[in-house]
Amino acid sequence: MKLITDQATLAPYIPNMIVNVKGETALFDKIAVHLQAAEDWVIRTFTSQKPFTAIVGYAADNQIRTLTARLIVAEALRLAVPSLDLVFTPNGFAVTQTANLTPASKQRVDRLIGSLNTLRDDCISQLLPLLPGVSQWLNSERAEYFGATLFPTLEIVEQVPGNTPKWERWLELRPKVIDLEASLAEEWFSPELMSVLRDRNLRQTLPDTDKRFVAEIQAQIVGYLTNGSFSTRRLADIVNFIRRNPAAFPEWHNSATAQLFSPPIFKNKKTSAGYFF
Repeated sequence: MKLITDQATLAPYIPNMIVNVKGETALFDKIAVHLQAAEDWVIRTFTSQKPFTAIVGYAADNQIRTLTARLIVAEALRLAVPSLDLVFTPNGFAVTQTANLTPASKQRVDRLIGSLNTLRDDCISQLLPLLPGVSQWLNSERAEYFGATLFPTLEIVEQVPGNTPKWERWLELRPKVIDLEASLAEEWFSPELMSVLRDRNLRQTLPDTDKRFVAEIQAQIVGYLTNGSFSTRRLADIVNFIRRNPAAFPEWHNSATAQLFSPPIFKNKKTSAGYFF
């Protein structure tokens, strides 16, 4: 482990933590295996290895470092709940309390896991928009993963709510969004332009014109996910805006998709086959 390495580095991320008495196993030692698993998960899922190493080197009060550490601890505790000071009795789960056992209801355990899910997801929501600023992250395979849609953060989960925790909900929505964006690209906006917009959106370098355009596309996708259809009229309006601004959208104007909106005009000539009066 590189970020949470001992009890001292763990303590700031555990609210109301009770001081260990002499001879009692420290919380860090109890959940060390889960902390390692959580750190590996964060690297594998969000940061990639080199950017994570860069984050470890940040000052202790750096926002990105703090959020990454908090995310690791939240996930570790979430994983540890089934075994952390809990035993299973005929009456359900119980927590150790001196030499006795105090029953803990299933609802209480579920609430604890739910609160840890919320804490974890809040950390993810705050961390994802900051990762483009981490050295080498934009060149990582994780950046490629999150940049595969116009929704590289958990923002869409707020607009298309569900019953699962935010992170799991985002994972559920991602393949649907990829499919919808592909359809919009082929039929309306071109794969070339969509690729450029995704890259700029991920890098947070969208000019004002593109910001408006991306917001319009995002609204169409959210609308489809909630209502089951696109607004054809609105899509046509967006394409007309693109057509009137060739300098702002050269990728579209040079694409095969653009030809769908500029079919060749037939002119009736006497020399043409099938000439008619």
